[in-house]
Amino acid sequence: MTQLILIFESIHKVLKAEQILVNNKIKFDIIPTPKEFSSDCGMSVRVDFSTDIEIIKSLLLKNNLNFQLYEKEIK
Repeated sequence: MTQLILIFESIHKVLKAEQILVNNKIKFDIIPTPKEFSSDCGMSVRVDFSTDIEIIKSLLLKNNLNFQLYEKEIK
């Protein structure tokens, strides 16, 4: 199963993203940032690959939340 990992610059931005996603009824998880992607911020947002990432991108960028997007295969 493939999941999408959104990595932000700080925990403050992760929490702001959380609020936006909750308000828009988008399913997600807050997870520890996988070390293979970054060590800057300790927490990230994970969404299922089936989620419409374009909607998420639009919502977050509209709220000035920059992030990096990675795919991770979960076994």
